This record gives sequence, C-alpha cells and structure tokens, in this order.
Amino acid sequence: MILIKFRIAVVGPEPLVADICEIASEFKEVVITPLIYETAEESVDLVKRHQELEDIFLFSGPTPYLIGKYSVPVHSKAVYIPFEGTDIYRLLLQVYEHYHYYPKISFDIVDRKELNEIYHEMTTTRIPYYLQTVEEGIDSKKLTNYHLDLLKEGKAEVVATTLNSVYEQLQEEGASVFLIKHTKAKIRDTLQKILLREEKQRRGERQIIVLKFQILYEKKEKDTFYKQQNQIIIDKILKLGRTLFSSTNQIEDGMITLYTTKGVFEKATYKRQNFSFLHEFNKMTSFQVNLGIGIGNTVQDAAYNASNALEFSMKKEKGSCFLIDEQKRIYGPLGTTKSIDYTLVSSEVDNQHSLTLRKFYSWLLLMQKSEVTTREISLGMSTSERHAARILKSLHQQNVAKIVGKESLNQKGRPRLVYKIDLHGLADQLHETR
Repeated sequence: MILIKFRIAVVGPEPLVADICEIASEFKEVVITPLIYETAEESVDLVKRHQELEDIFLFSGPTPYLIGKYSVPVHSKAVYIPFEGTDIYRLLLQVYEHYHYYPKISFDIVDRKELNEIYHEMTTTRIPYYLQTVEEGIDSKKLTNYHLDLLKEGKAEVVATTLNSVYEQLQEEGASVFLIKHTKAKIRDTLQKILLREEKQRRGERQIIVLKFQILYEKKEKDTFYKQQNQIIIDKILKLGRTLFSSTNQIEDGMITLYTTKGVFEKATYKRQNFSFLHEFNKMTSFQVNLGIGIGNTVQDAAYNASNALEFSMKKEKGSCFLIDEQKRIYGPLGTTKSIDYTLVSSEVDNQHSLTLRKFYSWLLLMQKSEVTTREISLGMSTSERHAARILKSLHQQNVAKIVGKESLNQKGRPRLVYKIDLHGLADQLHETR
C-alpha cells in the first residue's frame, strides 16, 4: 500500500514548534518543516519563503495564523492549534502549584467563552481575570504593555500569555508570567483531525468524473457543412479534455466522453461555478451541445451517473448541464442562477412524485420563498399550472401547505390562491437535512 505523504510546515516560536514536531514525528505519513520566528509578525515572511513545497501550514496558535494566513499559497492550507481545554487547565495547575492559590490572571488570545466555562467548572468564578482577545488586537508590543499596565495598577497578579515574544519581554521586566503551551494530547488530537480531513479530501479528489457531451444537429442530412461544423466542436471538446488531463476520450454517434478526476474538474470549473466552455460550444455553431456529468467511486458508476445526468440535460434547453454525484444527488442546470440540487433516491419507494417534491423543495430554498402560487411554481419549475396545482393540493392534504390568501390581480380572471409551505415539514417528509 502506498503511504500518502503530507508536507507540513510548522510556524511558531521555538518552544511550541519543538513540541509540535516531537508529536508529529509519531505520524509516518507526515514530513515536517519547522519554521521558527522570534515574533509572530515574522510569520508572513516565513510563509512567503516556503511557498512551493508545503501542503499545510500549521501555525502554533491563532495569532501567527491570523497574521500569516493571507500569505499561504492557494494550493496549500492554513490551520492552527487553538489554546483551549487541557492547555488552560494545565496552565491553571502550574499557577496554583507556584502560588498555592488562584491569583488574578491577565490572559491573552484565548476564547472568552471557553475561559468562562473552565473557571465555572473549577468553582473559581469569584476570582476576577482579565482577557485580551484576538478581536481586541494581536500586536505583541501592545500586548506586553497591556499586561504590564494591569500588573502596575494592581488589577492582575500574574500574566498567562500565548505569545512567546510577550513571555520573554515580560520576563525581562521581572513580571510574574507563564507561557500557555499546548499539551501533547492537544497537539496529537489536532494533527489526527487535520490528517483525516486531508486524506478524505485527497480520496475525494481522486474520484472519477465522466463528462458526456451530446452533439445534436437539426437537419437530417449530414453534408460537408455538417461535417466541418461537427469537427470544430469535436476539436474544441477534445482540447478541453487535454486541460482536464483526460486520459481516454470516446467519440461515438454524436457523443463525446471524457474521463478525469474530481480534483482536476473542481479546479477547472472553479468548484462547479464556471461552465463558460459549454456556452462557447453552443454559440460557435448552430449545433446543440448538452452535457451530463457523473461522479463515482468507479469508472462504471461515474459513467452511469453521467448518462442519467445527460438525460436530464436533454430535457432542458440548449446548452444545459447536469451533474449526478456518487450519492445520487443531482445538480443543475449548472452554470446558471437557476441551479438547484436534490436527491434522486429515497428511503421509501422511489417514484416520480417523490422526485417532483424534491425538486420543488430545492426550488423553494433557491428562491427563499415559503409563500407561492401555482403560476410562480409553473414559471420557476418550467411546468404547467395544472401540475403545480396537483403539487400544492397534495401538500395541503398532508398539512404541509396551507392557504393563506389570494393574490391581487389588476387583470380579469379568478385570483390564484396563495399557499404557505411548511419547509421543515416538507424536509422531514423528504428526509432532507439542511
């Protein structure tokens, strides 16, 4: 079995980086690069000097993360280890062992809610503490002065800081100061979560994606003009295949099939947002080009989903694109403002009515509406008003929809009923989680 290697750059002061690297050495799938700074502000330059080789930049705390994360290249991820839980408990234990009581402490860059809960659980809420949060500033010099002022004014007796540079400056001033460090358990737990998430994402990126392009021409006769225009489109699609690193291309009876991976496809389409290539194919000739995309854990699964997605696409207008993933969830029409998604399967017996309700539910979420008329449904879902009326009647009988009024019309004709949909009730019926 091939071991996936994750290249992680650990950014922080020497004491924290040393602890993180020690625990990281337990993981065989990790290659560590220590990036040590004197002050958190240096994290920006450290990251910029190591742009090429790292998969993950792991910051030793929230301060260097907030300062350096914007320098992390797009192909890498920025994460940090928070100071919480056991880190705080150990600090308070160290303080108590030194003083034999709990003094008034000035903290920085820890979560206020977390700190309140810890003080409450330790029944030390009667003892005041002071906290400088991330929102209030992360400048190391200002933090040092903040703590010093509290000490001089007698409001705080001890400082507990997450910044090594602040710790060293306060030591030079002769202040009573403790450095909050991560426990080994906290470091190990964070690394495990990061690696599990990255491994899951890499597996997802290696999933097979099949793209099926269907080329249609209105005229039956296939003259020279047809052959020229058809070849232009084929060449364009095959060129797209090269950008997707499609290793195998199939051309058969007006259908071109490309094979790629989810990771490449997501990058090429900006996470399924850009399908301008399909619009280009449909504008350059009088031909119609529709697209069905399938995702699967095997080539066969992906191809099957792509074929079904193409069927949905062909029922729509020229240039439509639909995608069906490995969970049998359909998305489309992609590349438009009308794109919705809903599952094609149900825990109960699947039928056309179930699929219609799922599409209706997704349309309501897209439009952010809960009150509708048959005409609005007809226009929004490209169906007849009679079909829309059947949907509302069925939901009304199940107490998922109720009549709340009638629409006001200036023109002649009977005003349409306005229905209010219970979105939570409809979601429960469809077993949807949002």
